[in-house]
Amino acid sequence: MDQRPRSSVTQCGNQENNMNAEFLRATALATFVAFSASAALADTATFTSAPLTGCPNCTATDSSGLVVSALGHLLPNGWDVRTGNGGLYFANRTGGVFTIPASNFPGKSFDLTGLKLFAYGATSMSMPVTFTLYAYHFGIPTADTVQVTVNSQATQDVTLSDPRLRNIDTLIIRYDPLQVRYVYFIETRFTPH
Repeated sequence: MDQRPRSSVTQCGNQENNMNAEFLRATALATFVAFSASAALADTATFTSAPLTGCPNCTATDSSGLVVSALGHLLPNGWDVRTGNGGLYFANRTGGVFTIPASNFPGKSFDLTGLKLFAYGATSMSMPVTFTLYAYHFGIPTADTVQVTVNSQATQDVTLSDPRLRNIDTLIIRYDPLQVRYVYFIETRFTPH
């Protein structure tokens, strides 16, 4: 049986309650800060307001910090690499290179977490088309290869969780011109480091 006076037991209980309340507040704050920090790191590149420069070695920098470069060709209706309201447009029969310059983020590595795209296939019918993602990591001269297959003629939203697409410094996206006439990258979702 507790031999302490009732007032000291109550006082200890109040101190314990106060400590529990402080612990809960600190835990809630830490959770909020951790969630906010992780949410703040994720970003989405749309390239809708990113001017294209330097063509035929076309380059555009999205406001998120993601940079794309691609070899363009001047056609009667303009360049086959474009940025605009629909997003990032490739009809150059190859694709492009995505990076984050060190001036935008220290270390300039990122995780690719998703793509929202519209691919117009070689025929007017919907059919599966494949994009090959070459993910380069710091200090490793060879790329990890990840293939993403989507249906053409429809907007596709692809969540990517492949560990080979984590902590990359350069991403090259290629497609087969016999499968794809053109593609709009509406969103490129990534987490910079």
